[in-house]
Amino acid sequence: MKMFTHTVVSDTVEINAPIELVWEILVDLTQYPHWNPFTVKIEGELKVGCALDLHVNMPKRGDRIQTEMVEKIDSPHCLSWGMTLGIPPLLSALREQKLENLSNERCSYTTSDRFSGFLSPLVYFLFYDDVYGGFNRVAYALKNRAEIIWKNKNNGNQYK
Repeated sequence: MKMFTHTVVSDTVEINAPIELVWEILVDLTQYPHWNPFTVKIEGELKVGCALDLHVNMPKRGDRIQTEMVEKIDSPHCLSWGMTLGIPPLLSALREQKLENLSNERCSYTTSDRFSGFLSPLVYFLFYDDVYGGFNRVAYALKNRAEIIWKNKNNGNQYK
């Protein structure tokens, strides 16, 4: 039996800052309330196999708390977490945040969420706009934060 799969992908955003600096921002969960407009808070330990409580801002669906498991930490290239609702054929989701090195002082960021299972068409239909919009807000907010930090570091200022 073939499983339903639907993926939401953000814009790929080029960031004028080194990949290592952008990675530091991405994995510093305590700072999310200061820059991340979609996942406004995360509680838990960023360690493969550990649960994270994600406080997510969805304008059309309201604020939610989702518990997801850390799946992969591949510094400084990929951070992912996911969830399974009931038994795997029902619904699974895998969020990936990827960085690609473009030069010593530039990288790109893309994030996606792959929904699979019998409920994925419904979840995709109900949540696509909020997830897609949220992912793009994250991408551009990450770019803004990284570029400000990088500019301030190059000017001798400390900013975090």
